[in-house]
Amino acid sequence: MTRLNNSDSELAQELGDFPEDDLDIVFTPKECRTLQPSMPEDGVELDSHVRDCVQTYIREWLIEMFHAALGVPHHFVVSQQAGPRQVPGLPEEASRTTLTSSDFDLRSLQPDPRLENLLRHLSPEEFERQNEEARRTNRHAELLALYPAVDEVSREIRPVPDRPKEHLGNRILVKLQTLRFDIEIEPLFACIALYDIKERKKISENFHCDLNPDSLRGFLRSHTPSIDLSTQARSAVFSVTYPSSDIYLVIKIEKVLQQGEIGDCAEPYMVLKESEAGKTKEKIEKLKAQAESFCQRLGKYRMPFAWIPISLTNFFNLSTLEREIPEAEGLNGRKGSTGDKRATLLQARRLSERSLSSEDTYPVSNFKTISLTLNTFFKQEGDRLSDEDLFKFLADFKRSSSLQRRVKTLPGTLKLEISPAPENLGYCLTPELLPVKPFPENRNRPHKEILEFPIREVYVPHTIYRNLLYVYPQRLNFANRPASARNITIKIQFMCGEDPSCAMPVIFGKSSGPEFVQEIYTAITYHNKSPDFYEEVKIKLPAKLTEKHHLLFTFYHISCQPKQGASVETAIGYSWLPILLNDRLQTGCYCLPVALDKLPFHYSIHSPEWVEGHKGVFGVEVQAVSSVHTQDNHLEKFFTLCHSLESQVTFPIRLMDQKITEAALEHELKLSIICLNSSRLEPLVLFLHLVLDKLFQLAVQPMVIAGQTANFSQFAFESVVAIVNSLHNSKDLSKDQHGRNCLLASYVYYVFRLPDPQREVVKPGNIGARVAEVFFLSVGSKLLQSRVISCSNPDITVTQTATDEEVKSIMSSKLISNAEPPDKLTGELPRKRRIHFHEELALQMVVSTGMVRESVFKYAWFFFELLIKSMAQYVHNIEKQDNPRRSRFSDRFKDDITTIVSVVTSEIAALLVKPQKESEQAEKINISLAFFLYDLLSLMDRGFVFNLIKHYCNQLSNKLNSLSTLISMRLEFLRILCSHENYLNLNLFFMTSASAPASPSPSLSSQNSSSCSSFQDQKIAGMFDLSAEYRQQHFLTGLLFTELAAALDADCEGWVQRKAVSAILSLLSSHDLDPRCSKKEVKIKIAALYLPLVGIILDSLPQLHDFTRRTGNPEEEQDSAGAINQNVALAIAGNQFNLRSSGISLVSLPYRQSATLGPDTTRNLLICFLWIMKNADQNLIQKWIADLPSMQLNRILDLLFICVSCFEYKVNKVSTQALQKSRDVKARLEEALLRGEGARGEMMKRCRIPAGNDRSAGLNENLRWRKEQTHWRQANERQDKTKAELDQEALISGNLATEANLIVLDMQENIIQVGNAECRDNLLGGVLKVLVNSLGCDQSTTYLTHCFATLRALIAKFGDFLFEEEVEQCADLCQRVLHHCSSSIDITRTQACATLYLLMRYSFSSTSNFARVKMQVTMSLASLVGKSPEFNEEFLRRSLRTILAYAEEDADMQATPFPIQVKSFMTSVAFIRNFHIEMCLEQVLDLGRPKIAKGYQTSPDLRLTWLQNMAEKHTKRKCYTEAAMCLVHAAALVAEYLSMLEDRNYLPVGSVSFQNISSNALEESAVSDDVLSPDEDGICSGRYFSESGLVGLLEQAAELFSTGGLYETVNEVYKIVIPILEAHRDFRKLTLTHSKLQKAFDSIINKGQKRMFGTYFRVGFYGSKFGDLDEQEFVYKEPAITKLPEISHRLEGFYGQCFGEDAVEVIKDSAPVDKRKLDPNKAYIQITFVEPYFDEYEMKDRVTYFEKNFNLCRFMYTTPFTMDGRPRGELSEQYKRNTILTTMHAFPYIKTRINVIHKEEFILTPIEVAIEDMRKKTQELTAATNQEPPDAKMLQMVLQGSVGATVNQGPLEVAQVFLAEIPADPKLYRHHNKLRLCFKEFIMRCGEAVEKNKRLITADQREYQLELKKNYGKLKENLRPMIERKIPELYKPVVKVHSTRYS
Repeated sequence: MTRLNNSDSELAQELGDFPEDDLDIVFTPKECRTLQPSMPEDGVELDSHVRDCVQTYIREWLIEMFHAALGVPHHFVVSQQAGPRQVPGLPEEASRTTLTSSDFDLRSLQPDPRLENLLRHLSPEEFERQNEEARRTNRHAELLALYPAVDEVSREIRPVPDRPKEHLGNRILVKLQTLRFDIEIEPLFACIALYDIKERKKISENFHCDLNPDSLRGFLRSHTPSIDLSTQARSAVFSVTYPSSDIYLVIKIEKVLQQGEIGDCAEPYMVLKESEAGKTKEKIEKLKAQAESFCQRLGKYRMPFAWIPISLTNFFNLSTLEREIPEAEGLNGRKGSTGDKRATLLQARRLSERSLSSEDTYPVSNFKTISLTLNTFFKQEGDRLSDEDLFKFLADFKRSSSLQRRVKTLPGTLKLEISPAPENLGYCLTPELLPVKPFPENRNRPHKEILEFPIREVYVPHTIYRNLLYVYPQRLNFANRPASARNITIKIQFMCGEDPSCAMPVIFGKSSGPEFVQEIYTAITYHNKSPDFYEEVKIKLPAKLTEKHHLLFTFYHISCQPKQGASVETAIGYSWLPILLNDRLQTGCYCLPVALDKLPFHYSIHSPEWVEGHKGVFGVEVQAVSSVHTQDNHLEKFFTLCHSLESQVTFPIRLMDQKITEAALEHELKLSIICLNSSRLEPLVLFLHLVLDKLFQLAVQPMVIAGQTANFSQFAFESVVAIVNSLHNSKDLSKDQHGRNCLLASYVYYVFRLPDPQREVVKPGNIGARVAEVFFLSVGSKLLQSRVISCSNPDITVTQTATDEEVKSIMSSKLISNAEPPDKLTGELPRKRRIHFHEELALQMVVSTGMVRESVFKYAWFFFELLIKSMAQYVHNIEKQDNPRRSRFSDRFKDDITTIVSVVTSEIAALLVKPQKESEQAEKINISLAFFLYDLLSLMDRGFVFNLIKHYCNQLSNKLNSLSTLISMRLEFLRILCSHENYLNLNLFFMTSASAPASPSPSLSSQNSSSCSSFQDQKIAGMFDLSAEYRQQHFLTGLLFTELAAALDADCEGWVQRKAVSAILSLLSSHDLDPRCSKKEVKIKIAALYLPLVGIILDSLPQLHDFTRRTGNPEEEQDSAGAINQNVALAIAGNQFNLRSSGISLVSLPYRQSATLGPDTTRNLLICFLWIMKNADQNLIQKWIADLPSMQLNRILDLLFICVSCFEYKVNKVSTQALQKSRDVKARLEEALLRGEGARGEMMKRCRIPAGNDRSAGLNENLRWRKEQTHWRQANERQDKTKAELDQEALISGNLATEANLIVLDMQENIIQVGNAECRDNLLGGVLKVLVNSLGCDQSTTYLTHCFATLRALIAKFGDFLFEEEVEQCADLCQRVLHHCSSSIDITRTQACATLYLLMRYSFSSTSNFARVKMQVTMSLASLVGKSPEFNEEFLRRSLRTILAYAEEDADMQATPFPIQVKSFMTSVAFIRNFHIEMCLEQVLDLGRPKIAKGYQTSPDLRLTWLQNMAEKHTKRKCYTEAAMCLVHAAALVAEYLSMLEDRNYLPVGSVSFQNISSNALEESAVSDDVLSPDEDGICSGRYFSESGLVGLLEQAAELFSTGGLYETVNEVYKIVIPILEAHRDFRKLTLTHSKLQKAFDSIINKGQKRMFGTYFRVGFYGSKFGDLDEQEFVYKEPAITKLPEISHRLEGFYGQCFGEDAVEVIKDSAPVDKRKLDPNKAYIQITFVEPYFDEYEMKDRVTYFEKNFNLCRFMYTTPFTMDGRPRGELSEQYKRNTILTTMHAFPYIKTRINVIHKEEFILTPIEVAIEDMRKKTQELTAATNQEPPDAKMLQMVLQGSVGATVNQGPLEVAQVFLAEIPADPKLYRHHNKLRLCFKEFIMRCGEAVEKNKRLITADQREYQLELKKNYGKLKENLRPMIERKIPELYKPVVKVHSTRYS
């Protein structure tokens, strides 16, 4: 093998080759809150247990530290290497001026600056070189630093557990400022504590405070020999773990004992005031003198005085608390989280799990500092002093204020301040009075931390030494004692012996006194023989307790009045309580007897005289807060037995109430180990670190007890498993995101260390027997292990041997040869026989069975991390030089590891086929196993670990059937492994694929390989494939790529594919963010490692999300509903000219399937592709491209095309919130309308019916939160971002878009430059398509500059080919370039102008005629104007002037007609642009204007473009019928063209064939041979002038007709389509077509007359302001049921904007307008409702409802008037004018308004008006009578209007006016007779209706029917004489007829 060459070797070394030990052991000092750690008192020999506890609390953390990692988490970093690039925003608004036809002089404008070198002569190669140099400058080095971080949870990051630390709840700082009463006569003392009234528990220790002035404090000088500073504190820090509204701060006030009841002593405070003068002042002075006397005599005794409660409800944010508790309790014991997520879930239940750290924000104690002033105190009641009484008082106090009425109050003032305690509160003391950091020296009063007594368990292991005892005397019953015992106090002492001098100074003093005292007295209740006590005595327990330590209680009677010779104190009894009972601390409640006599010297063994015969009369409670005394039987027994092994003890030992002999020691210890898990959870957690340490010590420490070897390994291991199981199953304990118990994770990470290598513990016995026993144990272990290895793992082949042979071989080879005797002096076994912890742990994991085995693998993470940490310490301790990786660990241990991995893998596979909960467990175990192997890579031989990985993958494949699950599990596994800090080196990234050693290998670090010096020796294309050779050489990456390929190839679920792609992306991100990978040479090597990914991405091309469909913006998507469907035919023209093209087909994807990858996944995959293309060796890329066939190159171009659309810069033009709000309002409005009855509600319901259009499906769905349907990454949904943050995001997003598109541009340049000459021509179209697509996207000016430069190079190099072969691409290109010519950004406009000029110049040079380019520019302009909101005509005019300037300055072209043609063309373009702008300003889609029509007549391409633009406009306005008509006209245009080319009988014969669809289609027949020839250059050259284009247009028209409800027209459209499909034998489409026809016919049957087609209005314009529109009349088609006020408001508003609101007036009536009466300075609009009008003969053909609403060109409106000018009058003088309008075209048309070309009027006389009205009434009656099915309500409504009693005067009055007399004028005879006949028919129809109603009514309507019949009879009788009266003249024969009779 050859070595690496120099450069590669340097690179490898620079990245740290393979460090021998990338895992270090670091001892980190434990953080200590106090200046000095809490320690036991000096000079005391500690017993083993205390010593171990203290050692555990003070020793350093032992942490395994990795070297700097490559696999760093992916952060969002903005690279600052390149300056901020300009990104596109909204175009600047230019002043828009309305232009007239005289504004075409472009020379009046100033042209933009021109490109200097545009007209220079440069070779194409030089052109390309300059472009490349420009592109390479100022580029971002790290692409992925600009890319948003992947949203998924980073599983490869193991959360670092919180350091174990002292538990602190919510800390509240209480500062007492003032305590005084109205009179100040004596010192008062405050005692403060917290109480929870719901739990009825005191939840803090007492804080004593002295607020007396110095003058009063002086009264007690004789009783306070010293005052320590710590006792002068006036502020305290209280801790509350479980906040609630039931917590009260209670302040108790005591005073010096004096004679009298509490009420007597309080009396002066109630009645006297300091401010009063005279006698009051004298009384106060007298009281003060008395108080001073009492203080001097009784100063050390206290009496209760007053108290005051303060509720803390307002100081906790309880609403937040209550809301979060249920959430978090649901998560306890299941899934936790870390970091910010965990901080939000902390609540009362979880406060107990960990200490308060700086990053944790609790939902409590976030109030501001509050100062309180309280003016009322409650007087203490002498007989109600106990805590029980206090809780009753507090409960009453909480419920109401009645407590103040029942309990006497004292006036006074208490001022205090309550605030959240600062994190680093200076000058503070712990409950043990240790100074807390920081502790400055410049303070005179410290703060005191007050110890909390939580109401429930707190699960935080002890981390500091704390050993406190609290004594609570409760009640004394001396009722039966002699009368002298009345003022009773108790002196409490902590004794270390029975001599009075043995009182220990360990009792914490109160305020203003010494820190520690030997004795303390309880407060005295005056004259009470059975007093209650509330005293709390706090004692610092000695570290070493003996049986002599006890509490001594001495009971005294205190004489308040001084008596001659009498002592103040009189002892009346004694009692004591031993601290230890059977060597265990005594705590709890006790009722002690009291001895009467003075205690003898050895009172514990003498029996004194007891009160009431040894009956318990004194109640006392003792509680301990200790991190030494477990207060749990199981733990106590375990620790005691463990220490009996470690130290020399005398047997039998006493354990609680039993004695244990040496023989029983082993059995009892095993029993205690087994019972450990039975201990309560709280003490187990509190002493967790020590318990686990002891168990691990027992697992490896050799034990010989009474001559017998004791093996505790299995018992210790099983106990550990049980504890781990309990902790995980507890709902009170939290877990991290991987399901790891936080307490155990902290233990392994910080606390665990290898058990001390102690000498073997030997209890007296036979050494020989011991040796044999040890070896027998070794043999047994070997046997058991070999059995498991050979039998339990079917995937591992092991030589099978018989058990007997195993025994013989082991016994013969090991026992005799290795039986070395132990050292007689030390008792140690030979060193090489000592078992290592990691070996024992692995062995126990292997041999475990049953429930233990199940738990081991369920919580494998713990044992894996134990293994790793023990292995790391083992490696740290051995001689590393002498122990290379391969020989560090024994073969047996390696076998055990192999077995463990195999078994865990099997367990994972077994769990995955079970229900969901088990699958989640499998995922956690899978992650644990991955981290285990990850760590092994740093410790063991890497070849061995690679083999384990290989076995894992194979084993999982064999056992899992679900491919998605399999890939997901292996991906999660590999993702973790690939995050290894030496990932790159593990994959041999610096070696070529030809020379790297195969992997897995025994030891990769020892292999040598040749370098990657050149690529000539291998096929370069193979480097881009995932070959078997690659997978061997780059093992981990190969596995990852294999999973990715499988996920993409197979029918996997989207989440699996997303996970696979995210894994690759996070790897690439880590390389980009690693400073060691910043060198270009290193990046090239790394990119070479990922080359097969390119092949995988290309293979998955059909599955990628198509970003070109623009479904991202809901607004855009909604607007485009029903637009031309790209799926109908690729040749439809509309989208080609759509600025934001929604469907340019991909170059080489006829096979493209529906996308299976989501937008986010595709985006991540594409950024990986771009990263490789950016960082790979460009020479290699070029060679690869040169060897690729054209099909592969086209696929690359397809990929680049998608990349362009994917990484388009997204401009947030409208805030999503505002958009959402407007949509919500619209939805609510629609709902309101739908709920209403009537026609408008019906219309809204019909609007909601799906139209059956594929593209409109799902448009109403809110896409805001549906990431799968949006192709941008919503990196952060936070709404309250600052402007700076938004600007920064926009900058980063713009830089990403620029860099991504520049990489695409680089690739295109590579393809153009090095592609095969033969296939280059085929590729140019693809390259151009990608470039055109990028120009259609939002881009930065930087990218546009380079893109236009590349385009110009293409035009210069391949101009002839482009103009001849890529006609359609050139058309698209013209549109894009022209769009950028209207840009508001100067640089972009300059580049676009230069490109457009060059395009025209080269087209002229290549064809001597640039008619085609002229046509394409004109069509592009037609497409852009009025359609793009960003189109700015002012800047376009400037660009046209710039192009003109280029033509004038181009010296080479001056001799040709080119400059003149350019000038002529620019002028005509400006002309067309102007009229289009005018039309936009009028907001009408009007093609009928003469000038424009003339311009379009000779250009079918332009006409077609305009029709398609109009279709899109109509679709956006939901005018689907008009949109369909535009497409029908377009189809007719195409049919005209096709009929000129060749005669095919299945094709329509020009536009004539479309007459049944629309009579208007004939206007497209203007395209004929005498106007133009289809062979003329540039005419009808689009791909839409084809049969497929015709079919596509008609099919889309049919869809739109169906959406608009014109189902009958759908049939006519398909009559043209079906013959074409039949001719092409397209049976699939025929099937679809006939199904659509069936659907249309069904709709006709079902909906029939329920459809509404439109409402029509006549609109007349009057006034010179309208210009050409003056006196023009139009008929407007509006949506169904549009009311007159609606159209009036709309038109008035629109023209008000044009001319000013005051200048527009709507004429209210429909009478003829007299222009002479109008104001010439105003614009007038007259609007009249019109109805379709048909002659009688027409009605024969218009039978159906549809026919009466289709093909309408005549409309009528009626104007009533009288001869005297009034609109209304009497019946006899009421005239009516019927006006009939004829429009130029028939409705529906391609527009919604049509000119009126003919107008005729008919005036009806009064009698004719009457005839018309009666005919209408008769028709209504007939229709209601004959309706099927009959409608009773409608019939009765019409009947009521005809014969009802209240309205029958209507018809009767008409008859009386016109029929009462025969008219005098003979001209009216016929009208008279017509009216008579009308009434005759009317009365007949009324009779039929009455009879019909009789058959329809129900029983309750009979009276109504009788009334109707009666009214009908009256009407008939009144009309009869008039109906029967005939005019004789009308019935005379005109000619006398003679008849001849033939015989």
